[in-house]
Amino acid sequence: MKKAARAAAVLFLCPLGAVFLFPPAATAAGSLMAENAIGTAYSSRLNAFDLAEGIREKFRCIPLVPGPASLEQYAEVLLRQPSFLTLLFNSLAIALPVSLGALAVALLSAYGFGRWRWKHKEAVFSVYVAVMLMPLQAVLVPNYIIAALLGIRDSTLAIILPGIFSPFGVFLMRQSLKAVPPAYFEAAEMDGAGGWYVLFHVAIPQLKPAVSALFMLVFIEYWNVVEQAVVFIDDFTKEPLSVYLSRLAEGRAGLVLAASCVYMFPPLWLLFAGQRDLERGIELSGLR
Repeated sequence: MKKAARAAAVLFLCPLGAVFLFPPAATAAGSLMAENAIGTAYSSRLNAFDLAEGIREKFRCIPLVPGPASLEQYAEVLLRQPSFLTLLFNSLAIALPVSLGALAVALLSAYGFGRWRWKHKEAVFSVYVAVMLMPLQAVLVPNYIIAALLGIRDSTLAIILPGIFSPFGVFLMRQSLKAVPPAYFEAAEMDGAGGWYVLFHVAIPQLKPAVSALFMLVFIEYWNVVEQAVVFIDDFTKEPLSVYLSRLAEGRAGLVLAASCVYMFPPLWLLFAGQRDLERGIELSGLR
C-alpha cells in the first residue's frame, strides 16, 4: 500500500511540478536567445481576422532549449543598463535590513514571550496574531499616515521600519522556542547564567533552523515588494527592481527575460542553499 501511495503521489506531483517549473524554465531559455530569435519565437500570429477562422493552428511553441545561444541580453542588462544595477542595489537595500532587523526584533520579543512571566502576556501575543492575520492593504493606510508624520514617506525607511516590526517573525520564533526543552534553560539558570547569556548561548543555537527559515522568508518577501514601493516611493531612482521590471518590458522582450533571470537568482539561490534549514525551521515551529 505504501509503494502504491508513493507511486500515485509521484504521478500526481511530477506533472504539477512541471507546470510550476515551466515559466522560470521558459524565461531562462528565452534570456539566452538573440533578440531577433525571441521576436520570431514569441510573436503572435493572431489578429482580428484569425478569430473568425479559428485558432487551432495559431499557437506558438515556446522553446525550452534556445537555438543559437547568446549572452547579448545579459550584456545589455548588466553592462549597458546602469539603472538596472542601481535598482538591483535598491532591492538589496530594502530586503537585507528588513531581514536582519526582523530577526533581531523577533528573537528578543519571542524570548520575552516564551521565557518571561508577566501579566497579560497571552493577551498581548493574541494582538500580534490578530495583526499578522490582517491583509497588507489594511495596514498600508496607517503606515502611510505614520510615515508622513515622521517625514520618511518618500524613502525606503517607510518600507523597512514596518517590515522590521512585522508580527510574523515574533510568532514564528515563539512557536519554535516552545519546541526547545525547558531543561536547557533551567540548567543554564541554575549555573548562574543571566538572561542575555541564556539568549545568545542557549536559545539562539537551538533556534538556528528557525532563524534561517525566518531570514529566507522575510528576505524573499521584501525582495519581491511591490505594493509598499508603489505607495511610498515617488522617485523612480529609489524604487526596487520589482517595480521597475514592468516598465523595462515595454518593447524589449529579450531584455526583460534576462533582467528577470538576474532578478530571481538571489531568492532562488537562497532557497536552494538553505532548503534543509527552511524545512527544519518550519517543522520546529509546528506550522503546516
